[in-house]
Parts: sequence; C-alpha cells; structure tokens
Amino acid sequence: MFEALLVRVPATTANLGAGYDLIGTALSLYNAFAFEPLSEQDNNYVQITATGRFGGEVNFPLDQRNVVWQAFHTLFQERQQATPAVAIELAMAIPPARGLGSSSTAIVAGLLAANAWLERPFSQAEILQKAIAWEGHPDNVAPALLGGCILSLETAEGYASFPLQVPANLNWVVCFPEFELETKTARSVVPEHFSRADCIANTSYLAALVAGLAQNNDALLRLGLNDRLHQPYRQALVPGMPEVMQAARQAGALGSVLSGAGPSLLALCREEAERVAAAMQAEWNKQGISCDYVIASLDTQGAVVIY
Repeated sequence: MFEALLVRVPATTANLGAGYDLIGTALSLYNAFAFEPLSEQDNNYVQITATGRFGGEVNFPLDQRNVVWQAFHTLFQERQQATPAVAIELAMAIPPARGLGSSSTAIVAGLLAANAWLERPFSQAEILQKAIAWEGHPDNVAPALLGGCILSLETAEGYASFPLQVPANLNWVVCFPEFELETKTARSVVPEHFSRADCIANTSYLAALVAGLAQNNDALLRLGLNDRLHQPYRQALVPGMPEVMQAARQAGALGSVLSGAGPSLLALCREEAERVAAAMQAEWNKQGISCDYVIASLDTQGAVVIY
C-alpha cells in the first residue's frame, strides 16, 4: 500500500469552433488531486478539501456527492471491492464552470486514482470509455486523459479517439471572465436542427481547421476557426463575446473561439500572444466585465499519476 498518490490533469478546450462535440485540446494548466489513505476510518469514508487559486470558488459538495469520489468509488464497486477511506485534496488552478474542462479533470482523476489503487486492472482505453460514459461526451475527457489535440468520433463500438497534429509554435490564449456559465445552460440554447447552408459551411471550416493544424498553415487556420452551429446561439449568454473575439483578431490572433460551452474565450496566436491577451482583457473590461487570462501551450502528456 502506498502512502499517497497525486493525479495531475490538464485543462481542456473543446470544439475549437467548427469541431463542435468532436475536437478537444489539452492545455498547460492543471488541477492536481492528492489521494491519501485514512486507515483509521471505515470504508467509504471521504474527507475532501479544496485549495489552490480557485479552491474558494467551489460550488460543489465536499463529501460523497463529489464527482471525484464518485468516480473513484465506481471502480471499486466494479471490481467488487470495498472503497477505502481516503482524504482527497483538490488543488484547483483551472477556473470552474468557465468552459475549460474542470469537471473532466475530476472524473479522470477519480478513475485514475482508483485504477492505480487497484493495481491497474483497467487499460487506458478502458479508462477512457468509462470517463466518456461518466461525462456523456468525449471532447474534454479524451484530451484530459490522453493529452494533445484529440478528434473523437462515435462508432458502432463506442467512441474512437484520434490524435491530431498540432504546430508546436502555437500559443493558446485563454481569457476567462469573472462569471460562470453552466454547460447545461449553454447546450440548451443550441438548436436541434440546422440549415443545409450552415452544415456545409461548418464542414468546410472543420476541414480547413484540421488541414491548417496539420500543415501549420495560417490561411487555413483563419478560415477553420469559425463556426455556424453553436457559437452564434451561445454568444447571447456571454456578454461582449463578439467584441472580445474581434479585439483578439485585430491584435494579431489567427482566430478566436468560444472555449467549450464558455464563457471563456480562446485565441490562437504566434508570437503576439501577450498583445492579444491584453487586447481581449481590455475589451472585456471596457464592457464592464472583470477577467483574467492565461497564455498556455499544448499539453502532450495528458493526465499523470505520481506516487
């Protein structure tokens, strides 16, 4: 029995515009989850604390209802073993409910910690399918677990995830406002049906995005970082969104998109990342909205378990 283990899981940005519910990317911003056995306590006992920059913003329960413990508990149940008493410390550097995959980090961390505790009965591929089943869609949990930029497709056998080539010299500017936006709310405003013109346009954007990433082609990336299926409907939930995205482009970004369901906005840049970040922040401030930003790079490791 180990004394403790740490699971570090990256933030993720889903969709990248036209890759709606298909593409997710891991970023160099992390939540860390420390698991320590409490041998003096009964099975199923859990003690959870939240620390870090965003530890004070938690609006989720710090008990057995917490998704980290529930994911952890699920694997023990599946193996027909008692869930050991455990203390879990959540060190939160990823802002919650901002479209950066904070909930996915919790799911992945709980599953990986339990798998390590159980001496790894499940493969990475099996853990991925369990994480997708828990989350309901793959576009955050897949890159959170695997790292990189991941294309996830639904097949007859379940979801299949494929890494996409991404230029190493891209900077990922994430600007996140002070307000939160629940994914359920953001999904509710997206219609069930779309016009043929919008579907064709988005197909062309998606092709340009994937080709632009593979070829490191700025012209293709500028075209590919567009969307007509979800962002036009969600912008009403994100005050200042069109203006902040325009400010990013005017400052030199290749393009700007809604990060996941929002409200964070993402800009892809080359060398001008600081200028783009400052422009986005200034525009949101002009709209009366406080915000902060992170200049990230692509995380290629994914979730890591440290003993």
